[in-house]
Amino acid sequence: MPHKRPIQAITWVAVAGTLAACNLGKAAAPTADVNALYTAAAATLIAQLNDQQTQTAQAASPPPLTSPTALASFTPLPTFPVGAGLTPFGTPFTFGTPGIGITPLASLPAGPVTPGMAVGCNNAVFVGEKIPDGTRMSPLHDFKKSWSLLNAGTCTWDEGYVFAFKSGERLGGLDVKIVYSADFTKPNHTQSFVVPMNAPRAAGEYKGFWQMKNDAGVWFGSLVSVDIIVQ
Repeated sequence: MPHKRPIQAITWVAVAGTLAACNLGKAAAPTADVNALYTAAAATLIAQLNDQQTQTAQAASPPPLTSPTALASFTPLPTFPVGAGLTPFGTPFTFGTPGIGITPLASLPAGPVTPGMAVGCNNAVFVGEKIPDGTRMSPLHDFKKSWSLLNAGTCTWDEGYVFAFKSGERLGGLDVKIVYSADFTKPNHTQSFVVPMNAPRAAGEYKGFWQMKNDAGVWFGSLVSVDIIVQ
């Protein structure tokens, strides 16, 4: 039996040499890059997620209102009846048209009546005059201009009240001061104030303004005027 060992050893050597000869000239198998594999897998997963989100958004978004499908499925808002005495929202409004429960303002009465300017308990309303505005007269002509005023306040025009020149052309007129009790004017009573004046020498139009003042020197009531044309 000792002669078999050398034969087995020679056989293994021959097999090893054959295997080595088969691998001659071949390159070694590359080693796998783990990082590259992870990067490729992550890119594929992100692309799949983006595609899935796009499809979900398109499915959730309603079709445009101009499409036939959207118009067919569109449900208009409900409408409610307008209550009695109410104006539907959006109805054009015409200025000067009285609303519900509002009485239109009455037109001012005909004639020279003008609204006064109330200050506290004092007010004076112009109701008439002599020698109306625009009267023509000759140079240096003497005349008496008068105004009638209604005490439209709640205080009596007593001592200290004045019918006074305010601005423009005075034409020689002097303020009219209330001094005597006989000249006191109670509320809802009328008082006439007469002011002597004279026309200037030069031709032209002359205009002045007069108004009431209370005993504290505060102006109130209608602003009245004298207006003459000298020719």
